[in-house]
Amino acid sequence: MKKYRMKTVILILLSTISVLWGTETLTYQETKGSTVGKYAKPGAPVDITYTSQNVSAGAVSEVNIVLSTAAKNGTMKVKLNSDKGLSFAKEYSQTLQYDLNEKQHEYPLQLLMSADSDGVYYIKLLVNIEGEGTRAFAVPVYIGEGRVKKTKGKAVSKSALGENISVSKAVESTE
Repeated sequence: MKKYRMKTVILILLSTISVLWGTETLTYQETKGSTVGKYAKPGAPVDITYTSQNVSAGAVSEVNIVLSTAAKNGTMKVKLNSDKGLSFAKEYSQTLQYDLNEKQHEYPLQLLMSADSDGVYYIKLLVNIEGEGTRAFAVPVYIGEGRVKKTKGKAVSKSALGENISVSKAVESTE
């Protein structure tokens, strides 16, 4: 019992010393998601699986996307788009095209993304399979804390009953 307590005390002391000396423990964070096995509205028979690195503002995030389909023939067209403020760190074609076949069911896509300010941004994919339909996906990319910095809004006026009132300038037009 004493040996167990002694090991615990030593572990706590070492942890405290490393914090005091400024030693940092780096943690790797990433966002993962998938639509495989989940309900989907009618549309193209496509599922998505993705991982996205959470990085600080100005750094490059590696986003790995895999599109899976049971379709065995035809063409799958993928249109890429990103939110304002999120940019492609490498030049990519905005429209990708894959020829589907019986042997291949997964189509990987690796993107490098960056943004100059913190927030949650989205890469939008519009996937169309000839004769099967269309499906839209959004892949989140977390930059910094993943929170959008709020700008200070105008003061809210209150009514006599304590309800919030939105005050706007009147616009008059004559026709």
